[in-house]
Amino acid sequence: MLMGTDDFRAAVGGVRPGRSLPETPHELPIDRTRVDALLDRVRQGARISLIDEFLNCVDWRGAFATDDGKPLDTEDVLRLMAYYREKFSDIGPIYFAELLSTEFMTELRAQGDIQFSRRLMEIGQNEPELWREIRLFFRRKEFATALLVHAEMEESDKIEPTWESGGDAAGA
Repeated sequence: MLMGTDDFRAAVGGVRPGRSLPETPHELPIDRTRVDALLDRVRQGARISLIDEFLNCVDWRGAFATDDGKPLDTEDVLRLMAYYREKFSDIGPIYFAELLSTEFMTELRAQGDIQFSRRLMEIGQNEPELWREIRLFFRRKEFATALLVHAEMEESDKIEPTWESGGDAAGA
């Protein structure tokens, strides 16, 4: 079964009948309590794979269902995770860190640990289009960060200039 094929969609049932699968990480629903638990582990010194931890934080059963509306079983969830691990394999860790940290800050706000000013709250309540515009701005910023990090050359591919000759390390 290949990523992006109708065979895969048939195997897992899709997000909801009639809708296509999410294409980008920020379209997947995140369980912010899992992000909070992840940050606790990281604070205690845990070493992690950001893509794996991101996928572990997705609320697979809350957003996905079989074609007949039934909850996904464990095998379906594992197939979705494998699909998205492959799909997002070229996205750098900073993007996932940015996305997860945004979700973490959102959870802190929801728990009351971070207080917004009355004016900011009014914008969210009275101007939902403006609020969506602000959220979209930061999502695009996260994606641009990921693109830049992904484009960063590996250390072994970098050419060290020799400032005396103006050329590369080999004197070219």
